[in-house]
Amino acid sequence: MKKELVLREIYRQNKQWNNDSEFFSDLKTVKRERKLFFELLPYLEKKQIISIVGLRRTGKTVLLKQLIKRLAEKNNPQNILFLTFDEAIFPKGITLANYINEYREEIAPKNGTLYVFLDEIQYAKKWQHIIKRYWDTDSRIKFIISGSSSLFLRKKTTESLAGRIYEFTLPILSFEEYLEFRELNSELTKGYRKYAIGISEEIKESKERNIFFYTYGGEMKKEFQNYLRFGQFPEIVGETDRNAVRKYLTDSIYKKTIEYDIPKIFGVERIDEFKFLFQVLINEAGSVMEIKNIAREVGIDEKTVKKYINYLEESFLIRVLYNFTKSIRKSRRVLKKVYLGSANFFSAFHDWRDERLASQQLGFLAENYCLFLLQKHFEYLFFYRVRSSEVDFLGTNDRLNNNSHEYFEVKYRNDFRHKDIAFLLKTAGKNKNNCRIITKNKLAVADECSMVPAWMLK
Repeated sequence: MKKELVLREIYRQNKQWNNDSEFFSDLKTVKRERKLFFELLPYLEKKQIISIVGLRRTGKTVLLKQLIKRLAEKNNPQNILFLTFDEAIFPKGITLANYINEYREEIAPKNGTLYVFLDEIQYAKKWQHIIKRYWDTDSRIKFIISGSSSLFLRKKTTESLAGRIYEFTLPILSFEEYLEFRELNSELTKGYRKYAIGISEEIKESKERNIFFYTYGGEMKKEFQNYLRFGQFPEIVGETDRNAVRKYLTDSIYKKTIEYDIPKIFGVERIDEFKFLFQVLINEAGSVMEIKNIAREVGIDEKTVKKYINYLEESFLIRVLYNFTKSIRKSRRVLKKVYLGSANFFSAFHDWRDERLASQQLGFLAENYCLFLLQKHFEYLFFYRVRSSEVDFLGTNDRLNNNSHEYFEVKYRNDFRHKDIAFLLKTAGKNKNNCRIITKNKLAVADECSMVPAWMLK
């Protein structure tokens, strides 16, 4: 009976073996490959396990199926097993080992590598021990796994799979990917690829870049603002029904993560207070976070708030940023800010009809976007605050070397005064090439700090 149940589920989830197009139906909605797809290809032939983590709906399952489709072009389709996990496929007495055993014994061809794709692996009990056993004893099996909680997967892999696994993160869409998915005027995407400015790139005068900026800057700014509000997940790029977008963000990502994923993984029982905390943090986003005040507002103790914030961060819903200090030991005790895992989350809880408020909100979302770019570029990222003066971001790969520090100030508005950047200039000191002002739509090479439109960064 157990064997019959397992085999039935395996065949149900692997319709591609019978040339059933239903298996790849997700790929009709998301037609393009993410950048991570191409980064992963060389690792498919290595022994190490590939682990892909990321926020819900960033496209982890689609990515796995795109990899499967690529592998099926050169391999017997039955050399490739796909399983996605929830409670339904683990009735009493059935484990991940049962699925792998029945696949190997009853279905898998005798020759060639066996590619085993395991989606949302965190719901399979003792998965890390089971995978370790096969990794150590069966050289034919190549595991590719995915999950929605970095803390849970990292903890388990540290315990059992150290040295056997490569971890990758599938982020929200970059602005470049958004432009590709939108399939707009090709000049926009080509121009962005050619003229967008890297985080630490030295900006030089460029006639061609200026022509692109003045020709397409208005259109690019408009697309960038749509991206900040509603375009960071593949399935909603280009969706014009804002109510549908808001429902997607709420139901498919926020609620699923908070009401299902986190409670199952971390054992949170009081879901209502946990949801309320997240909504409070959204309103606090970009500001210095006072744990005592938040605990009082939510009605739970500080220790629980800190624990919940950690769960939210490890599930990619938020990102916590610390005030800069050279002491690693002290850094966790200093001032903190919270940012959103996706700027789009803001749209799930706020209306954009008030134009005056919309302008302020876009300023924050642009700052959130800059965090998204900077955290990929720097090993260490902070804000820098002294009393009431502040620089939005300090990035470095060597926190003890002042000369390696780079400073970024977001001024996402039509104009600002010199005094608005006085602390930035003072902090940068003689290293004026190490500071940058991120603007709404102003591009300028300057002796002090150059200015770059947020949409022009990469």
